[in-house]
Amino acid sequence: MFLIEFACPRGALADGDRRLLAADVCEVLVGAEEGVAEETMRRARAMTHVGFRELDGWTTGDGPWTPGAVPPLWVTLTVPESWRSEMSRTATGAVRRAVRHLDRQHDWQRAQEDLWVNLVGIADGSIGMGGKPCTADEVVAHMTAEYRAQRDAGAADGTDLPEGIVIDPMCGMHVRLGPGALTLEHDGRTMGFCAAACRAAYARENNLPVPA
Repeated sequence: MFLIEFACPRGALADGDRRLLAADVCEVLVGAEEGVAEETMRRARAMTHVGFRELDGWTTGDGPWTPGAVPPLWVTLTVPESWRSEMSRTATGAVRRAVRHLDRQHDWQRAQEDLWVNLVGIADGSIGMGGKPCTADEVVAHMTAEYRAQRDAGAADGTDLPEGIVIDPMCGMHVRLGPGALTLEHDGRTMGFCAAACRAAYARENNLPVPA
């Protein structure tokens, strides 16, 4: 679940600019990646929304923005609160990378104060997936439902993995065990997870203690 809104002065971005920004951000956040279950990524892409809002009368402390100047951008990314800290670097980095690409296209020299990226967390019970209140675990469950159905049916391929690589049982991502890996011990096995959100959802689903 990524809800991404770019705000800019009215008329500052052309259709091609918006398409470039949206494509670049999505490529980083939900693009094709080796070792990731396509069933999970298909749902993750469907749960990622990018939109643009044009504002009238954009003014800074130095006065109104003038057409032709580098357009300031104010970007808000909305995720479940429990994801916010872990996702901060990746999400803000995805936006920064996309904006730099846009700036190169126009030969814009953007000052730091002309780009603001805010990551907003939504508390459990206030996430309205499908218009119904839900939790971060329910978001993860929906995102990974297709993969887990295949796993439970024995169709998910978990064989012939390189040594030290395990499959995240929630989403199907390949995870390398070692220092810094997110793991849980369950039924005598070491389970590896791509993110704290997957680990927490798996732990609660299986009545295991949730690591701090």
